[in-house]
Amino acid sequence: MNDFVDEARSRVVHLLRMANTTDDRVRARIIEYADSTPEPPVMSRAGIATTGCPQCRRTAWRQQDAEGPVWVCASCGHVEGITVRCPQCDVTMDPPAAGAPDRWQCPSCPRVAATGESAMEIEQREAQRLRAIALLDKVLAARALRAP
Repeated sequence: MNDFVDEARSRVVHLLRMANTTDDRVRARIIEYADSTPEPPVMSRAGIATTGCPQCRRTAWRQQDAEGPVWVCASCGHVEGITVRCPQCDVTMDPPAAGAPDRWQCPSCPRVAATGESAMEIEQREAQRLRAIALLDKVLAARALRAP
């Protein structure tokens, strides 16, 4: 099927096709859901990230505004800033630039993180980075010994 044809289809048609049901009650619930919820945001290079809204418990999508990434609730419109803290330095990491990959950077140390990562995941990535540097140092030292 042509991509342009697929793009022209409505969200309701996509949801009904995914459900693959002829049950009129289920189809009516799907149509009601599609009509009562807003369209998801345009997908960025990082994809569409979601979380629960702390106020109404519905879906919030990650968006980018002038000050950085924020969660925007699709139902009640609640906006909440996103912050990531460095587990080593206990400071707020610098957010990714608009349009850049989801990569937060600590201003005090070389640690990086993605939105929603735990302290353990951030520390595991840092340990991996340090192991890679140690291996590179060994290779460079071995080359230096062999050089005439």
